[in-house]
Amino acid sequence: MTKYALKSVAACVAAIFLAWLVGSEAGTIQWCAYGSLAVSIFRSGSTLARRKMVAAAITAATVCLVPVSTVFGNWPGFLEVYLFLLAFAVFFIPVLGMSAATAGIGTLIVNMLALTSPDTFAAGLHRSVALFFGASVSYIVLFYVFPMKPEQVLNRAGAVALTDIGDYFRAVASSSGSDDDLREIAQVHERSVESIRRYRSFMEAMNVDPVKHLGSYEGPSALYALLVRMFEAVVGLANSRQFADHSPVFSGMRFKFSDIAGRSSVVFDVLAARLSTGKGEVNLGEIEKGIADLESELLQLGAYKRDAGLRDEFLEAWGAIYGLRNLVLEFTEMNRLSCSGGSCSVR
Repeated sequence: MTKYALKSVAACVAAIFLAWLVGSEAGTIQWCAYGSLAVSIFRSGSTLARRKMVAAAITAATVCLVPVSTVFGNWPGFLEVYLFLLAFAVFFIPVLGMSAATAGIGTLIVNMLALTSPDTFAAGLHRSVALFFGASVSYIVLFYVFPMKPEQVLNRAGAVALTDIGDYFRAVASSSGSDDDLREIAQVHERSVESIRRYRSFMEAMNVDPVKHLGSYEGPSALYALLVRMFEAVVGLANSRQFADHSPVFSGMRFKFSDIAGRSSVVFDVLAARLSTGKGEVNLGEIEKGIADLESELLQLGAYKRDAGLRDEFLEAWGAIYGLRNLVLEFTEMNRLSCSGGSCSVR
């Protein structure tokens, strides 16, 4: 995020310096800076291509409207009507999405600067040329000289979150119930929560709506939803990790459950690597077969038909196996998630 900010500053400095280098007047340099800032600050979109579109839209809107705003600033009556229409449009277009809202706010702010410094139409055109120059310099610096691909940043942040959830799962699966194990589980639990929050904060810092595409299951929100659901699945397993621990009837089943959990823990690392590189898939066939065998063995045990104590232990075992199956279902969804070369989507 520091690089993200420094690149924006570099773009603005480059625009101001080039305007000064060609001998522009102070007023022209000022409007070059406004154009540069509009492109630098009001960026939105989960991919580099979408961010280019937003920057181009802001540039086009400000270049076209600033001459009009400059002239309307001379007449208070027209100014009020014009400002009302402009503000209404800006606060209405957020229904189209965060990208449109960001572009609209940037356009409104630049035009308000023109409205508060009225002049002739020719002066407005001169401002538009300066705006276009400053915006073009920032556009080139941000998207070609120092491009930052938000999809890569988000995928890496998602991989870190997935790795932390995997550490949480390993702590849960290997726990013996001792105080030291419980403290470790609590620590890794908090780290996983923080990683998921950090992923969401990265989305918001880049003006990406975390829940925009939850229904269609596309974009970074698809990955965000899966991270949350996978974490919840591990929490469910943590609550039933030591099922029927006092019953010798379920000792063999507990051993097999631990074996499957151990194999499942490797999947987190493979999926995290896949998020970073966009390559590779996970074969969950053996794990799914192991869970199915556990379910069959549990039913054949017939513990639910015996006394109340065994029925309670049966329910504990069933809950643990169900939690593991639920986690494998999330593995399957994450395995289907394609995040290479653009925003995430389900294949």
